[in-house]
Amino acid sequence: GGVACSNVRQVIAMKVSIVSRSGREIAVLDDLANSSSILQVKEAFERKNPKYYVSRQQLKLGTDKKDKALKDEDTLQSLGVEDGGKLYFKDLGPQIGWKTVFLTEYAGPLVCYLMFY
Repeated sequence: GGVACSNVRQVIAMKVSIVSRSGREIAVLDDLANSSSILQVKEAFERKNPKYYVSRQQLKLGTDKKDKALKDEDTLQSLGVEDGGKLYFKDLGPQIGWKTVFLTEYAGPLVCYLMFY
């Protein structure tokens, strides 16, 4: 007899376009699965465009103001993104770490204090 495998998830290879808000295609990611998370999409996009590191990227399903930024843990399947679908990219600009902010905020006054007192 045959073996029933109803609980095996089918992994479907997908192609997703990353487009700017003006609609210009920036990249085509064709190594994704329908179970890929948004974080995995961002990592795949970073491999094609290294200057857009993960923390600099924001992805949405549309260009409307009410379209929310997608969470890293969301999957393409849960969002209803199908093969050939589009995700809209926004560059958040260079992101600085909290350590850098902390050091510049506190080192400045400390240096001034030590110089003048």
